[in-house]
Amino acid sequence: MPDRRTLLLGVPVDVYAPDELLAELGKALHLEGAKTILATNSEKIMLARRDPDLLRALHGADFLIPDGIGAVFGLRWLCGEKAARITGIDLMEQLLGMAERGGYRVFLFGARPEVVQNAASETLRRHPLLNLVGHKDGYVRETEYGALIEDINGLGTDILFVGLGSPKQEKWLHEHKPLLKARICMGVGGSMDILSGRISRSPRWLRSVGLEWFYRFLKEPARFWRRVLTVFRYAFAVLEEKIASPGLQK
Repeated sequence: MPDRRTLLLGVPVDVYAPDELLAELGKALHLEGAKTILATNSEKIMLARRDPDLLRALHGADFLIPDGIGAVFGLRWLCGEKAARITGIDLMEQLLGMAERGGYRVFLFGARPEVVQNAASETLRRHPLLNLVGHKDGYVRETEYGALIEDINGLGTDILFVGLGSPKQEKWLHEHKPLLKARICMGVGGSMDILSGRISRSPRWLRSVGLEWFYRFLKEPARFWRRVLTVFRYAFAVLEEKIASPGLQK
């Protein structure tokens, strides 16, 4: 795989053109060993700076997509990278389409029982030829992880989507990656809530102009204000780093 990794405030992020990333993931489906995909955004970057286990998990991922306008801005302004935003839900949909066309086996793990069930049903409605071999909610005891992984592997899973929320899913994938036989294992956060229909996405035109945050504010104002504080901290950290090191950083 080409080296597309750079550091943003000391946290790793990969810079791929969307088509290039899909091409690399297509190759990964024909290679031995699990390849993990994790997403980074301003919140996760700030958390990783004070959570060594999360930072270690991010460093251990094979693909780190900039999912968030803040991460893209930081890569462009601080690191001089011509980064494109690649959202987790969009990449998940593209992988589902790839799996449907190629006959790859998919497993969904995470979220509440009714959410993952609805996500599985909706996924099959939208991708009727998809080989969805199984799904399991995220309420699994640590002592049951071994049996779950045996089930996932035993079903011949090619693509595993893990929606346990951050930073739990990142740490889970990092810890269990050596045991997983799926070729691609992706942390998808709340994407299963969107797939299930529990949460709706913002209109495409809002996403295209970077105003998805405003739609989230209208839908979840309490949660939004907690995020605003983190975003301000992130913006200040980027500015502070820019002043301290005005040259391009790698």
